[in-house]
Amino acid sequence: MGRIADDLVFVRDLGTGANTRATLVRSLKTSEHYCRKSVLASAPNWDSQIRQMKNEFEVGQHNTHRALRQSIEFGIVRRRLRAVEAYILLRYVDGVPLTQWSDTASIRGIIKNFWHVADGLADLHRRGFVHADLKPANILCASNGRPTLIDFGQSCPIWHRKERIQGTADFIAPEQVSREPLDPRTDVFGFGATMHLVFLGKPTQTELNSTSVRRGGRVVMERRTFDRGERHEQLDSALLKLIEDCLEPDRSDRPANMELVKDRLEVCHGRMSQSA
Repeated sequence: MGRIADDLVFVRDLGTGANTRATLVRSLKTSEHYCRKSVLASAPNWDSQIRQMKNEFEVGQHNTHRALRQSIEFGIVRRRLRAVEAYILLRYVDGVPLTQWSDTASIRGIIKNFWHVADGLADLHRRGFVHADLKPANILCASNGRPTLIDFGQSCPIWHRKERIQGTADFIAPEQVSREPLDPRTDVFGFGATMHLVFLGKPTQTELNSTSVRRGGRVVMERRTFDRGERHEQLDSALLKLIEDCLEPDRSDRPANMELVKDRLEVCHGRMSQSA
């Protein structure tokens, strides 16, 4: 059985980072588009990138939820029996990062967006995995606001203990820094940190960025008015309380799962609709 990668043509570059290259490719047989992420064997981080690509493929190949990007194929290109490149094929997502999309979106629209992300995470957790790297850059939004969670390279089974600290400073949970076993509440923290940045316009305090967050507080709990062009909308107290609860340092004080987060987002959306 032939590989999908053997039937692909280059369309355009999508971006680079950490010695990896992402390109948009198209199948000659089906005309379907994919994202092809690759790393050269000469890269200094070849071994770690291989591990992350394999991990993303193993977790992502079973992603069937609409809000989770699916992995299609993983492979290593060899010449004269020597590895020269590793690649992973991913479902192409035509979208922009959450922070870019939310700049012109309504507060209710953003809440709805987060609900879909939480729904996808609930599905991932039911399958026994945590994402472990939630942040706005890993949520791509279509023009209609429909989100897709990407980058499962740091995902791991629930209750897995990582050998080293992995995560992004502004969104990392305390248990990730202390290298404790991870569970769905780890993603609840990253979800809350992402909401904090999107709704409040600044990062929350974490154990890796505490010197860069002024005033030392995680959440400013007064009602805040956002100016989005000609529209003025207020953040509801229930939304601020949800953000605060998701960011509790002790995971036992956070919402226990994404189903509870979804329920509270529905309440927030309803309250915003009533006050509109």
